[in-house]
Amino acid sequence: MKLNATIKYLMIFFLFATMGCEETVITPDPAFTVGKVSTFRVNQLYTSADGQNTLIIKEISDSRCAEGVVCVWQGEVTVKGEWTDNNNKSTFEIHSVVNQQDKLPEGFTIKIVDAQPYPKYGTDSKPEDLVVTLLIQKN
Repeated sequence: MKLNATIKYLMIFFLFATMGCEETVITPDPAFTVGKVSTFRVNQLYTSADGQNTLIIKEISDSRCAEGVVCVWQGEVTVKGEWTDNNNKSTFEIHSVVNQQDKLPEGFTIKIVDAQPYPKYGTDSKPEDLVVTLLIQKN
């Protein structure tokens, strides 16, 4: 009888313990390969496959024309981040439409390939929901 009561209390304990746990978020692969397309999220550290470079996206700004809206300009995605090459840190800023890429890491080119989700009229998206696809190439 005591064994049944103990099991019952343990089951109740584990039920309440699991209810307090936060949802696990699966993130994209934290490694990228120079010369190949990879996906990135804000405020996560990514390391190149060869271990020579790291990348942190600090900000993704999305001003693209939302679905369901007529716009004069298509808008663009802007990505700001921090790049490390052999322990040398530099910041970068790239744009999807305007070819303003004056702040690139020395010796590398970073291009925005895609950004998801695409904005929709009437819905709010958080910066942490955005995933940007980049092509990083060595010059």
